[in-house]
Amino acid sequence: MEKTDGNKGWSLFTTAPTKLDKEWLQGDLEIRIDAYRARYEWPDGYPRRAQVADELLPWSVPYSDYNPPYYVARTVLDNDCTQKPGGWADPEDVSKVESFPAESFEGTLQFDGQGRPLNPRGRCGMAGRGLLGKWGPNFAADPIITRLHPKFGDLEMLAVQRRDNGQWAIPGGMVDKGEDVSRTLARELAEETGVTLDLSQAQLVYQGFVDDPRTTDHAWIETTAKHLHLDKETAGKLELEAGSDALAVHWLPITERSLHKLYASHGYFVVAALAQLNRRQPGLLPDSALKALAGFFK
Repeated sequence: MEKTDGNKGWSLFTTAPTKLDKEWLQGDLEIRIDAYRARYEWPDGYPRRAQVADELLPWSVPYSDYNPPYYVARTVLDNDCTQKPGGWADPEDVSKVESFPAESFEGTLQFDGQGRPLNPRGRCGMAGRGLLGKWGPNFAADPIITRLHPKFGDLEMLAVQRRDNGQWAIPGGMVDKGEDVSRTLARELAEETGVTLDLSQAQLVYQGFVDDPRTTDHAWIETTAKHLHLDKETAGKLELEAGSDALAVHWLPITERSLHKLYASHGYFVVAALAQLNRRQPGLLPDSALKALAGFFK
C-alpha cells in the first residue's frame, strides 16, 4: 500500500468535453503525464518524500537547500548485476554502470555532478533508486487488451490486481536487457494473465514517462503502451490465469471509477487507446463507455 501526502491531482492531456457526444473523441489526444504520484506517494519501505514547490521542480532552477532522503531497496542492492549472476539491477556505484542511453523517450539525458541521471520531470523529493533497478530510465511495456462483454456489450479491459499494493492495473512489466519491446509485451501478458496473443497488430498508444510512486530523482519508469481490441470469437477463447505477480486477473468493466482507480498512469493510457479505437472504428464504443471516458476529464 502506497503512503501519500494526500494530493489527489490528476494529469490532464486534453480539456473536458462541453457535451457528451460521439465527436469529441475524434480529435487528437496528446498525453502529457505530469508527476503527481511521483511527488506525493511512496511505497512501503520508502522514507517520506521531501516536498518540493512547483517553481523549484526544474533542475535548471537553483535550489541550494535541496537535500532529499536517499533510498535504495535491499532487493535492488542484492541484485547488483556486477556481483550476482543474472542480477537485474545496476551497481550502486554509478561510475561502474557500463553505459547509459544517450536519450530516453523523454529526450536527452541530463546528469548531476556525481554522474547520476536526472529525472526529466525534475525534483521529486527522493534521491537514489528506490525499488527501481536501473539508474535513469527503467523501460517497461504495457499491453492494453479490451473487448465487448459477450452478453451485455459493455466495454472491458484485461486487468491484473497487483500483489504489491492490491490495485488494478494493465498487465505489464520491465523490458529485459537486450529484449525487443514487442517481445516484452507478449511475455508479460502471458506471465501475468496466462493469455497468449499475437500483438503484431496492436496500436501504439504512448511512449514516455510513467507517473509511478516508485520514482526518484535518479530513477524513473518510461513505458511503451500498445492496444489490441479483441473480436468476440478471439476473446471467447481466452482462459485467464493470474501469474505469480498478480493476486487476480479479470475482465474489468471500464467505468469512470475504474479508470481513476487504475495503478499509476494506466487510466490515461486506456483512455487514449479507446480514443484511437473510436477514430478507427466509429460507433464501436457503447454509450456507457463514452460516458465513462468523458467523465475521466472532470
